[in-house]
Amino acid sequence: MIYAEIIYFYTKKQQILLTARVYNCSMAKKIYMTSFKGGTGVTTCCIGLGLALAESGERTLIVDGDTKSGNAMLIANLRNMQVYTLADYERGACRAKQTILTHPKTGNLCFMPSLNLKDLSAAAKAVTDVDGLFDYILLDKIAIEVCDSAFIVTEPFLPSVKSADCCRSALADGGIKDIGLVVNKINGGQILSGDIMTAQEIATVLHTPLKAVIPEDLTLCAGKWRQSTLKAFGIAAQTVTGKKESFCNVLKGYAGMSGYFKRKMREKI
Repeated sequence: MIYAEIIYFYTKKQQILLTARVYNCSMAKKIYMTSFKGGTGVTTCCIGLGLALAESGERTLIVDGDTKSGNAMLIANLRNMQVYTLADYERGACRAKQTILTHPKTGNLCFMPSLNLKDLSAAAKAVTDVDGLFDYILLDKIAIEVCDSAFIVTEPFLPSVKSADCCRSALADGGIKDIGLVVNKINGGQILSGDIMTAQEIATVLHTPLKAVIPEDLTLCAGKWRQSTLKAFGIAAQTVTGKKESFCNVLKGYAGMSGYFKRKMREKI
């Protein structure tokens, strides 16, 4: 909602129109990305989903919750490109907007680094300050108090699923009602072999709406993105924005004789 606030300053001799300020009162949808278990790929999913949202036209901000090494900045190839961080904002050296770094390849995608931040409440205040500038703000395990929804990232294996269940309970007890599930690193061959559940079955067990299905991508550790992975995040972005509810078909390519040999090769890795 756009409205104009016109401030008048009265003096004894004249009426002066000081300024007319136009405010954008729309608020970004803030999503807290989290997991109780390490290694599930929270930061990777945060970057992938943020990139997909940005490419679909949504103004997207990713708040890097890694105050020690800036892992999100590293994955996005933005390491050491920041001028200010939330640590500078915390001590009053800059404004919240000045900490924002725009990705050079995608204008709609921005990052807010938190390197060396000590008081995490400063991150929540900074997000509030820049709220109106974005359509979506993805928070990588930081500033949960300003979020209206949360996504739990889980792997399709029992320890991770159990951890996701505990995480869902903790988020619900903390007052977050809108909780979604992202199933990451899921392999279609393992589903057909009966080693793991499908993403839909995991969502049913956890009583949590499914938001994204991301296939296993062994090249991510080498800093690469498969086209199938990027496509999965693009599908997830459509689901998150409400344009179209659909999920990546991780079983594709694992059926038939060729799929059988593919599954056997995967078992050797």
